[in-house]
Amino acid sequence: MRSNDDTDQPRNSPLAIAGVLLLVLGTVGVIGLSGRATQPVAGVAIAVARPSGAVVAAPPDAAPAGALADPLLAGAVRLSPGSCELPRLGRAATRMRAFYDAMLDCLDSGWRPALRQAGVRFRAAGLDVTSEATSDCGKTPDEEQATAFYCGADRIIYLPRDRLLRYIGLYEPAHLAVLAHEYGHHVQNLSGTLGAVEELLADVRAGSPRELELTRRIELQANCFAGLFLASVSGRGSVTPREAARAVDDFGNSLDSRTHGTARNQLRWARAGFEGRTAKACDTWSAAAEDVA
Repeated sequence: MRSNDDTDQPRNSPLAIAGVLLLVLGTVGVIGLSGRATQPVAGVAIAVARPSGAVVAAPPDAAPAGALADPLLAGAVRLSPGSCELPRLGRAATRMRAFYDAMLDCLDSGWRPALRQAGVRFRAAGLDVTSEATSDCGKTPDEEQATAFYCGADRIIYLPRDRLLRYIGLYEPAHLAVLAHEYGHHVQNLSGTLGAVEELLADVRAGSPRELELTRRIELQANCFAGLFLASVSGRGSVTPREAARAVDDFGNSLDSRTHGTARNQLRWARAGFEGRTAKACDTWSAAAEDVA
């Protein structure tokens, strides 16, 4: 199946400041599990400002390795283990909202001290689960473009309820993976990584190998950040070790993508966070090209 990121698109597609879109394939693939979709979940991360944090350490045409001085990758920044109590997920709007609100509280609790340890100012992420949301980043992407997205202008994660139910049903591990991944983009926004990469891409041709590689490094790092979070809550509260492991494995159910990497690498980086336990394990910027292909 050919996803919507498989065509060369104008500059208003992969990455984002001032309304430019970064397409984010999520965690749903073609595996025939109960409650699962038969095509990938797509999302969008939209950053509109460059906060202090990550800095550009190389000109735009330099090799990606070492391109960013990401404050989260220095030292041993980690998410402390925490109990995450989640209500039962249901189709009703109130049930879905309650599930996501509880998980967002867990994500905030896990990432707040980690970001502060890295010297990054913490700001909570907002959440919108309505089907027809309006964000500060402009028009909501069509369903063919995105199932979920993060807007850096208002720091809100948008998870349109109807779209998610169509694609992943009530398979809780997939919902855990999608929200943890989108929150990873919130972390990248707070640390300055999204803004720093946009600066690197300022003079790069849309759809070029350089642009696609940097986009994959962003996306795969968000997978890794999701793995870090899932490890921190695994076996604590209502997130059992089995459910956490299934959420991580769900990253491997994606289709190969030019903007998000092969299914193998999408899973590899989610597991890197899950097993590595510190943000240093999520250094996609120093990784060899084949590891972010």
